Amino acid sequence: MRDRYKELMLRSFKDAMDVVDEYNEWAADAFDSAPPVPPQAVPQVAMALYQSRVMDGWGGDGGFDIPEFDDKMFE
Repeated sequence: MRDRYKELMLRSFKDAMDVVDEYNEWAADAFDSAPPVPPQAVPQVAMALYQSRVMDGWGGDGGFDIPEFDDKMFE
């Protein structure tokens, strides 16, 4: 069961990197002086994707709270 959540987190990180890259490419083409999303924002985007996917797995009713991760994300 724990492996399912680990896989979901890793997939969320890969998707977050793709989202940030695509956004940065789009913003560079669409605007003259658009500041890119910094690489430091990827974990925040990944966590948002992860939370959304976990919530969807629980029925998406908003009744499940995700615990805070304090440096234990990769254990």
